[in-house]
Amino acid sequence: FMYGLFSDCSSLTKIPSGLFDRCPEITSLNDVFSGCSGLKEIPSDLFRSCPEVTSFSHTFAGCTGLSRIPAGLFDHNPLVVTFSGIFKECTNLTGIPSGLFDQCTRVTHFDFSFQHCEKLTEIPEGLFDHCPAATYFIMTFQHCICLTAIPSGLFDSCKKIQSLAATFADCTQLTGESPYT
Repeated sequence: FMYGLFSDCSSLTKIPSGLFDRCPEITSLNDVFSGCSGLKEIPSDLFRSCPEVTSFSHTFAGCTGLSRIPAGLFDHNPLVVTFSGIFKECTNLTGIPSGLFDQCTRVTHFDFSFQHCEKLTEIPEGLFDHCPAATYFIMTFQHCICLTAIPSGLFDSCKKIQSLAATFADCTQLTGESPYT
């Protein structure tokens, strides 16, 4: 466990590559960088040496300086069960890389993951295609006010969904009807 390590370090602007290379037994990185409002970038290989991580709850929540997520960020984390609130309130985040969760087939929780990502403009096709165990999407994209469309079939691969409550609530730019608001 590394709960809350570096949280609220508002002057942290960059995370050194290889920061967790000597920590292969870590199982939880909850709230590790939450509230690091000055954080501008995440190294793409940050978690490559952490194959035992099962929880990334609120890891980057409130990182308001973050505008992008590197592709392949979670490629070496196949045991993850929760991404709850991971990028919540990253108000400058503009996009999500395609295939971000492709290697995370055990995830059950995506609730609040991108809530209040106010500059997020689109969701990549097939974002959850490799997450068949996903059950919770509560408020996942709530208040993403720049989203204009929901990719068709976004949740089709998730056969055990228990809640999509308010998944797209307050997404004021969405066009058409959505069963997820």
